[in-house]
Amino acid sequence: MSSERAVSLVEVEPLSEGVARLTLTRGAKRNAVNAELAADFRSAVEGMVSSGVRSAVLAAEGPAFCAGADLKELETSGHAVDDVLEVLLGSPVHWTAVVRRPAFGAGLAILAACPLVIASEGAVFGLPELRAGFFPSALMAGQTALVGARAAYDLAFSAEPVDAARAREIGLVSELCVDADADARAVERAERVAARPAEAVREGVARWQQLLRPQLLP
Repeated sequence: MSSERAVSLVEVEPLSEGVARLTLTRGAKRNAVNAELAADFRSAVEGMVSSGVRSAVLAAEGPAFCAGADLKELETSGHAVDDVLEVLLGSPVHWTAVVRRPAFGAGLAILAACPLVIASEGAVFGLPELRAGFFPSALMAGQTALVGARAAYDLAFSAEPVDAARAREIGLVSELCVDADADARAVERAERVAARPAEAVREGVARWQQLLRPQLLP
């Protein structure tokens, strides 16, 4: 077990009634998803739900929002990504992701599970797997559902990042902000959701999950 496990790889910060921010804190590894991060993610979200959180901001510290699955732990990291997606698509929480740094590979699957994605103008997005010698087959159904087949496969075959403006154009991103405003805007949008009737929000979340789950999870 790594020494990194001595501290949680996610942090939860209450923001207002029914609203919290969950931050990925494995910044030294570019928030690549491994089994430890997935376990901490599940535990944190279960605690949020039990405390009455209905709307949450998903953020990340460090040089990347998420670099995808941890390629140094390939035997378990694919399952770890699925575990994170299971939590995002199985909890009665509306997620607003805020992306200020690169999001690559399975990081795009995590964003696809969130109904709302706020990005700073300097963020970049991509499916770089082909440059490493393999095609991101497991990610394609989810990306195709989100942005359409042509845009999704262009991302995969080019294996090159796209900027935030292009990500907004094809539907990876809901809204763009200048970097200094992105966090505050994500919190504002999350609080706006939490202010709506709780039962209606839960119904909408469930509908979103029903739509995305078959494409994002095996």
